[in-house]
Amino acid sequence: MNIPCTENATPHMRGDLLWYTFPLLDVYNDRIIHGFSTRLGGVSEGCFATLNLGLGRGDDPQKVQENYRLLGEAAGFEAERTVISAQTHGVMLREVHRADEGKGLFKERDYHDIDGLFTREAGPVLVTTYADCTPLIFYAPDCHLAATSHAGWRGTAQKMAAVTVQRLVDEGCDPQQLRVVIGPSAGPLRYEVGSECAEAFASIRDEAGAVAEPIADKAGKFLLNMWRANRAVLLEAGVLPQHIATAGLCTITHPDIFYSHRICGNERGSLAAFIALR
Repeated sequence: MNIPCTENATPHMRGDLLWYTFPLLDVYNDRIIHGFSTRLGGVSEGCFATLNLGLGRGDDPQKVQENYRLLGEAAGFEAERTVISAQTHGVMLREVHRADEGKGLFKERDYHDIDGLFTREAGPVLVTTYADCTPLIFYAPDCHLAATSHAGWRGTAQKMAAVTVQRLVDEGCDPQQLRVVIGPSAGPLRYEVGSECAEAFASIRDEAGAVAEPIADKAGKFLLNMWRANRAVLLEAGVLPQHIATAGLCTITHPDIFYSHRICGNERGSLAAFIALR
């Protein structure tokens, strides 16, 4: 199998389990554990094959739990310490404490409408889930804060990246010290949207101009660049350009490696972005 990689995304294999880490954050491996999963190396079957990390999609919960254990053994965390978001394509964040460990996987969640998680406590593994939407992973080395945020097109248009930055600033970090990774997601050559979606991004621009570009031979259709959009929002929020890394891996282009909603629809598993403080 041809495993895709870029200068900003490093693949790792343990047996047949594949996950990615990011060089921008790898330099802090003595302080954090982080990564992004693939669909390879788990025990789920059928449309969930094989490393499905999403509960509530119809997969056997025990198999999902085992998938987290397998990923944790490979990446260096305990599945029982995971805390999983409750995503609704919004911009709400929740602070995570050690008492939250296990929620969303082994324990019931006592929260809802949460698309981002952050913590200053060592131990809890923050998890957000994906299948084309954009994962954002944050680390603030100046005050040892970590966060992960889910940015679908709605969340990106509402500037979830900036909301997360501001929350971390409120907690005492300097935005110029923040390191942020834009993880594998729907890429700019494959993410086709309609005019309503494109219009939601009219106010988000970067040095290259609009982040949604019309498709010449398809009236009312656009290619939306979520990577540029989130980078532009992060820059506007005060994050330095050298502290932002885009993985550059398209989930739609590589459905054999990543779950993709555009390719598989609702009958699929979910990927996960994760980060924990040591």
